[in-house]
Amino acid sequence: MNTLKVKDMVLQPGRPKVVVPIIGTDPEGIVKECEEAKKLPCDIIEWRADYYLAAMDNIDEKLKSKDTYLELVKILDDINYIAESMPVIFTVRRKAQGGQVETTKEQNESIFSLVAESGLADFIDIEFFDENDTVDEPRLREKIDEIHSCGARVILSYHDFKGMPKPEELINLVKYMYSLNADICKVAAMAYSKEDAENLLKASAFLSKNNIGPIAMMAMGELGKPTRVAAGRYGSCITFAAGSGQSAPGQPDVYTMKEWLDSYYGKEEER
Repeated sequence: MNTLKVKDMVLQPGRPKVVVPIIGTDPEGIVKECEEAKKLPCDIIEWRADYYLAAMDNIDEKLKSKDTYLELVKILDDINYIAESMPVIFTVRRKAQGGQVETTKEQNESIFSLVAESGLADFIDIEFFDENDTVDEPRLREKIDEIHSCGARVILSYHDFKGMPKPEELINLVKYMYSLNADICKVAAMAYSKEDAENLLKASAFLSKNNIGPIAMMAMGELGKPTRVAAGRYGSCITFAAGSGQSAPGQPDVYTMKEWLDSYYGKEEER
């Protein structure tokens, strides 16, 4: 099925739910940003914990300390409390995939295990490629199964900043990602032409028509902006918009995104 219910929210093709990333670098700033996000026209909160980790001095040593992990859980607990009924995504994005930090596979697995066991995140975002730009299928399957056993869902993410794969490549990529038992497959690739953006929408439409999903498909960059709105009509269930700051190229602010979505899908009732 290409629908998914999380808390009271149904993720499905159509008008996509809007995710706002939290990109603060210290506990107080993260909480304040989360409180502000609650006032924004968004549906889901994503804690981009890579911004917080990147601000640490001597991160390798810090990630050997129990106190660091306790602080992570404390922050996530605060975010979950503020979010209330809104789903929460936990993400650590490496530099190679457009993030802020370089963590090892082992460090990521320790963090993800802790977050999954805490029960404080509805989704944990895992990168399809590891730090060697390879797909470690056995470890991915093991980590996804572990997260599922704790009751959380998995967003499996693929980013390509060099260009846009062809439609058939995108389709095969998502099929492979789903074979690993992910709950949502997210594909973000850079559009350098109008054709690039159209290719992403073509792939999205095929996947949705064949009941492969839920999917989150978007073209990055200026030429990819229309896909952040239109992809919902082609099968995507979520899109991303900036609250306090962009977390990806071409990401509009949340108020602009609401205007675009209202214009494209029709206005929603005020919450």
